[in-house]
Amino acid sequence: MRLGKAAVLGLVIGTATLGMAAPAMADPGDVIVKPSQARPGEQVTVVGKKCEVDGTAGSLAFVGGAVPLNGAEEVDGRAGLATIKKDTFAGTYTVLVRCGAYKGTGEVHVVDGKARPMSQPTPTGGPKTGIGGGAGGGNTALLAGGGVLLLGGIGAGAIAVRRRNGAGA
Repeated sequence: MRLGKAAVLGLVIGTATLGMAAPAMADPGDVIVKPSQARPGEQVTVVGKKCEVDGTAGSLAFVGGAVPLNGAEEVDGRAGLATIKKDTFAGTYTVLVRCGAYKGTGEVHVVDGKARPMSQPTPTGGPKTGIGGGAGGGNTALLAGGGVLLLGGIGAGAIAVRRRNGAGA
């Protein structure tokens, strides 16, 4: 009976770990808007990194609502140019990218035409400068899978130790 309880507990812990890791598995960088901040009337480049076929990028901030995305040698995926409408209010606008079956979202930050775009602070010191080769980001799906396997191994080891000591039934 104890072995059954240990197995159920292991499954519950493994499922909870996978459930907590699932949001981290989504790659937020699938849709890139460059520059991420623009004034009304300026152009931005929208890149759908996971687009394998031509598609569109749409936003309420764009002139015409949507722009075509097509292949470019300089980027992974598909890219297109969009112009921010001159009467767009300052704020954050969602950019929806559709390429075949793929759908992704990004953001463009429209700043007041009179204001300067917010500048990014220059990193100083060790903690804000990244970690060298790891600065590109890890594969979160691989890390989450490794965590689930690690927890499963710990659970299997605990069951084996209990069995060897004669505590299990």
